[in-house]
Amino acid sequence: MNEKLPTLHYCGDFIVRRNWKLGPRILDDNELVFFPQGNGTIYRNGDQVYTLNQPCWVLTKAGETHSYHFGETAATRHLFLHFNGGEWFAPTLFSTKCCDVIPVREGGLPSAIISQILHIAHEEKDINRCNILLSALLSELEYLGNKSKNTSVLSMEYLKNKKEAVTDPAYPLVVSKALTYIRNRLLEPITVADIAAHCQLSHEHLTRVFVRVIGIPLRQMIIQLRLERASHMLRHSTLSIKEIASQCGYAENHYFSRSFTAYYGMTATEYRKEYTDPRVQHIVPDERLEENYPINVYFHINP
Repeated sequence: MNEKLPTLHYCGDFIVRRNWKLGPRILDDNELVFFPQGNGTIYRNGDQVYTLNQPCWVLTKAGETHSYHFGETAATRHLFLHFNGGEWFAPTLFSTKCCDVIPVREGGLPSAIISQILHIAHEEKDINRCNILLSALLSELEYLGNKSKNTSVLSMEYLKNKKEAVTDPAYPLVVSKALTYIRNRLLEPITVADIAAHCQLSHEHLTRVFVRVIGIPLRQMIIQLRLERASHMLRHSTLSIKEIASQCGYAENHYFSRSFTAYYGMTATEYRKEYTDPRVQHIVPDERLEENYPINVYFHINP
């Protein structure tokens, strides 16, 4: 069975700026892309043109000429996997007769699987688990692809408008509420008392809940989120370090420098030099997302 497993090479979860164009291009491996929301992105594969107005999966086979013109009205989030193989688990998907785009309801099992693959690729680097989950994902999409071929136009409209509830949030509501409050105010002075008042809990109760769920105190989380925003800006902007420090809530540059070095093990200047990637100057940060892996980062698991 192992020799039939697909082989994941790299993956990511990116948010690209509106109206950005990618391609035309030809890849040496297969690419599977998930669009959690439809926003009018145009996908071209050979002579076929698709407008992605609903959540969907797009499979581009190795050697196919294709391009994307991402949505014109808003930034576009897409999760992607680059891999070899997989035909054994999804023979119809890889046939020339199969549609390249599979419409789906929002949420569901496939979106959970790709999120788990990205988490493993980032956190554990377990190639075998990633490949097994990828084979399960392809098998599920094979089923959905076959099902969509038999779906009437009326049912397709139903799929466009019906949303599947997400019943398993990453964190309890109060913790998510606290995190959202912090992310929306990273430029401002933030105190634990302010966060507790916003969540309508006592300082002590919120602190206990937060540490139990997240594993670190609220004060440390404020620092961590500020530094993560700073690291993103170092990678993807040309702002000076002093300007970045200011936009991340640090009034004093020397305090920012000391905190950054303590957290990342290198200075901000060294970090920028090491991690700036010219391939991702088109991306857009979105701090509302709560995933267990970083957004807008390539995960290379099996080059």
